[in-house]
Amino acid sequence: MDFGGVDSTTGRAFASPSEMWREEVGAGGAEDGAENADSASTKRREWYRKGIGYWGGVEASVDGVLGGYGCVNDADVKGSEGFIKPLLIERFGSAKRHLVALDCGSGIGRVTKNLLIRYFNEVDLVEPVSHFLEAAHESLAPAIDAEGDAHKAVNFYCVPLQDFTPEAGRYDVIWVQWCIGQLPDDDFVAFFKRAKVGLKANGFFVVKENIARKGMNPTLFSLDSYWIEMITV
Repeated sequence: MDFGGVDSTTGRAFASPSEMWREEVGAGGAEDGAENADSASTKRREWYRKGIGYWGGVEASVDGVLGGYGCVNDADVKGSEGFIKPLLIERFGSAKRHLVALDCGSGIGRVTKNLLIRYFNEVDLVEPVSHFLEAAHESLAPAIDAEGDAHKAVNFYCVPLQDFTPEAGRYDVIWVQWCIGQLPDDDFVAFFKRAKVGLKANGFFVVKENIARKGMNPTLFSLDSYWIEMITV
């Protein structure tokens, strides 16, 4: 999957994603020696620090978390609902069942509030930007206080995905939308290997991301075999 690209900020060209990541977060393998490994570790910490710093300066609103494109919210939710609704019936049947979801990179709780809370009895949110999570907690307050088997937001984890490990066997669906690109490739794969432990029997991931129109084959990422191979230890 080697294909080139250009950094839109600096104009620098990279021959492959691995070359780009090597520049941004370093190689860091043991075979590279302690000095290079230390340098890579520093680069990686700086990569994440800059990311959190950027989002820390963004307004905790729909328009803010969508990069000024709040107008896509309704269409996004509608498309996601059209995808998840029949899939839940296919996987779990139409009989009443207590369903639990994890909203990864939840931001202000936009996806939870507009979609997940309507289909899942419990939703947990994980988000590394504290003021986003605070806004989510405030926005979802009525759902937090719900009693019994009512649909509600339960846990709010202020943890970056590269450090997050879910409770084993808790989730029917782990929803990952418009956030996974913040992780370098190795942390991306490591996250899914950890996160799959959080799925119940017959549970599944939903990954919704933007992809380039050119420079890659989007059909590759729609293949179940690709994702299964990626997270298989």
